[in-house]
Amino acid sequence: MRIIALHGLPTSPRLFERLDLPTGWELVRPQVPGLGGDGTPDDWSLQWAADTLRAAWDTDSADALVGHDLGGVLAAMLARPGQAVVLSGTALGPYWSAIRATAWPFLNRLFYHRSAGRLFLRNGGLPEHRLALAEAFADHGEGWAERMRRIAWAMKPPPGLGRKLRDNDVLAAWGRQDPWYPAFPVARAVAHATQGRLQLLEAGHFAPWEAPRGFSEALESHLRR
Repeated sequence: MRIIALHGLPTSPRLFERLDLPTGWELVRPQVPGLGGDGTPDDWSLQWAADTLRAAWDTDSADALVGHDLGGVLAAMLARPGQAVVLSGTALGPYWSAIRATAWPFLNRLFYHRSAGRLFLRNGGLPEHRLALAEAFADHGEGWAERMRRIAWAMKPPPGLGRKLRDNDVLAAWGRQDPWYPAFPVARAVAHATQGRLQLLEAGHFAPWEAPRGFSEALESHLRR
């Protein structure tokens, strides 16, 4: 079983490092293009990131795609018909307009230039996880705040992503206390649009990292169906 897991902002491939999957299963955790140490192109786009991932990691050959946050949009864009898909803490519809608003003048100072993503980490996880989340994901190097703002501004997912996934077996594995993409209504909307199943985990926004056992069990059960 080959699984490709795609992270979002402001995390990294480490988001999935705590998952414990059956022996023989391969978990591939690519760096999402533009979010790593090689910098973010001025013309960064979701389509460019998806095309780069497809070419570098042969996403069509994977048995399943897992996507969190921005990575969930990329997973939906990359999914071929019949491929299993697990989404967490993401959106596939107009909710991204609110995320793009964080890149507006003045607002971007609060969300990006003042906090460089630490606000998302501090307020996104359960209280007992916040310090460890900051230690794991707060440091992305010089210029990270402006890079985050640029990526947020470019978050324009293709229309109809939810309907596109109706040819896939979709699981929405969600943090019950996710403040950024609330389980209700956002997770419910994702499950409804994709005609998938919704499973809530005891976590905030970062369910694969905060609830690795529950997320691993949900992923394994989904793929063994």
